Amino acid sequence: MDAALLTEHPGDAHAFLRGLRGIGALSGAGLGAGTLRAAMRLYDQGNRQVHYEILYGLWRAAQARGVFVSGTDTGVGKTLASAILARAWQADYWKPMQTGLADEAGDTATVTALAALAPGRLHPPACALQAPLSPWDAAREEGITLDAEALALPATDAPLVVEGAGGLYVPIDGRHMMIDLAARLGLPVVLVARSTLGTINHTLLSLRALASHGVPVAGVVLSGPLNAGNRHAIEHFGGVPVILEIPALDQVDARAVAELAGNVPPLASLCQPPASAR
Repeated sequence: MDAALLTEHPGDAHAFLRGLRGIGALSGAGLGAGTLRAAMRLYDQGNRQVHYEILYGLWRAAQARGVFVSGTDTGVGKTLASAILARAWQADYWKPMQTGLADEAGDTATVTALAALAPGRLHPPACALQAPLSPWDAAREEGITLDAEALALPATDAPLVVEGAGGLYVPIDGRHMMIDLAARLGLPVVLVARSTLGTINHTLLSLRALASHGVPVAGVVLSGPLNAGNRHAIEHFGGVPVILEIPALDQVDARAVAELAGNVPPLASLCQPPASAR
């Protein structure tokens, strides 16, 4: 952005103001109508000049930063959905809190393989715990104190897919749940839900919880056998789009992920900022 200090001798005050409007100039501190008229009369009474500064440059629309992936339950398919989203958007991946490492390699390794991500696209967990429990319980077993308020998004210029642990009301520490972390990080949520019987209730309850915390929702992902009725009910009563349906897969591998990634809408279309922020 550049600045220029200008001095002009416009013929009259009205002509000067019309010129400012013509270039789209705005004043940061407007005058009242009476004060403005008095200033214009004073200007027109004598041979006066105007000094003003303009700022000019190119502005780019803010790029969508990413999403926070949560679920209606543990084991609902968040990691597979995260891999598909990361592949579709060429995004980075971050799992802030990983538990259950005593039994498995962890979700970061899974997403790496499924989404075919380069090492630079991966951000290590802020906390890696052994027990397959909530972060709060797993940390207490290991004598570790967690603090959700200490977590911050990793630095990256790429879109970011953040995968939470379990559902929205999984405890992180003695004061915060996963939904609090989603709100704090400031990313819209992609909610992963089962497609089968019971999902309407579970999904709508989760959407209501997100709304009560002021967390925007980018969309819902349904995992399991295709069910048009459940999809319609969630979109109708939840007021959010189902952005992806993941059918039952014969084999979960990078090829299947790449094919499903082709069905994902562009990130920018899901994460429009409010008009006041544009």
